[in-house]
Amino acid sequence: MPSPDIFADYMNRLASHRPRARGLLPIVAAWLAFAGCYDQAPVPGNEASDRVEVTNDEQELEQRVTYPETDVPIDGAAQPSAMLDGPARALGPDGGPALAPSSITLTLKAEADPPVVNGTTVQATSVWQASGNRAIVSYGVVGSTALGGIDLFQVTGGGTPRLRSSATFGDTDILAVSMDDNYVYAAQASSNDTLAAPAVIERLLLEGNKLTLAGSVQLPLSSFATTSVASNGLRLYATTGDAGAVFGVDPSTMAVLGQYALDDARWVAFDQPNGRIVVAQGQPGRISVFTEGAFPCSSLVLENSWPFPGADVAQSKTTVEVHGGKAFVAAGPEGVQIVCLSNGQVIGSVPRPDPASLGLDPSVVVTNAVTVQDDLMFISNGEAGVYAAAADDSFESDDCNAPTISVLGRLRFDDLQSANHVAYLGDQLYVAAGLGGIKIVEVSVR
Repeated sequence: MPSPDIFADYMNRLASHRPRARGLLPIVAAWLAFAGCYDQAPVPGNEASDRVEVTNDEQELEQRVTYPETDVPIDGAAQPSAMLDGPARALGPDGGPALAPSSITLTLKAEADPPVVNGTTVQATSVWQASGNRAIVSYGVVGSTALGGIDLFQVTGGGTPRLRSSATFGDTDILAVSMDDNYVYAAQASSNDTLAAPAVIERLLLEGNKLTLAGSVQLPLSSFATTSVASNGLRLYATTGDAGAVFGVDPSTMAVLGQYALDDARWVAFDQPNGRIVVAQGQPGRISVFTEGAFPCSSLVLENSWPFPGADVAQSKTTVEVHGGKAFVAAGPEGVQIVCLSNGQVIGSVPRPDPASLGLDPSVVVTNAVTVQDDLMFISNGEAGVYAAAADDSFESDDCNAPTISVLGRLRFDDLQSANHVAYLGDQLYVAAGLGGIKIVEVSVR
């Protein structure tokens, strides 16, 4: 299924919601105190409530995971010639690409099938990688019934990703996830009519690498779906859809600290070195920049708003990452757009693949996520798959010089269905592949 349809479905089917009574689950805390030593707390087991099931039995979870240990080729032949025209083409000193595909080794370390919730297979929608060796994956469905899931992966000392914990939700689609040292946060579109609104953030407690229902809280927000959520450990930020806003939240109390009304708010990211929050909006494409942690009169402080081409498909996904004072935006039909946050200039771009050359309908070829580290970029383009690109300098350099970028080609997966999200950190690339589940790739650059 193409990513835009998934996100449009979440919004459309919830548009007729009726007013609801706000309700929050109670927080349950455990206090261990003893003058001397005490036994280590047991690892949480499987848990269930009337709407959430948590699986922590790793033998049970391992049945969903395989470990191919196979190469993932970069198919330069799948690269449409149109992607090499104009400013996106980069040449190295010898006239060739700035970084050759042969310089990168990609190894498919693990694949995980999506969870099955109430008899329905859910689709991988997004990934959040924490610093270190952990990642969280979100799942949802297309259709009238809201169903979702969360998976927590840990890469072991030997480099093998393991599925440590999983939660499934019988009344909620999950569009995005985030985590810190203590909690996992889910951006939700809920069908639970006891909540004040369908747009919800849900917080689940982490005990080590295990999810637990103790202390779980749902915070309803305005609009029909929470489209993204991001945590830096001190504060939580979230966006809600068409008639929504960007919210600042205290993660310890789940109280709203402030908000700012934004139409079609699609994704939020941190610019931590500069103390800013960056939000991508659609129809038209805009980047709104806020002062991080400032909430005078319960409102976030807007510094600037800058336009960019694209993000013009209604109710679709537009992610943003921030590095070196630059916003890397997945702009739908307009591919990747790189925006300088100090002056709003678009300093670089990578066009989406040409649908006609791939024999695909244009509606299923959209750039819905982009992730960068050092001089490498990975782009998810819906049913066109995941593409790799490289720059002549680090994308993370602290300047707004126009980069020269070379599209290396498409990552060749045997059973990739629709690339809905990509996240690259350290040497791990996670691909949220819709009904194809999650693919975890080790990246080695020579």
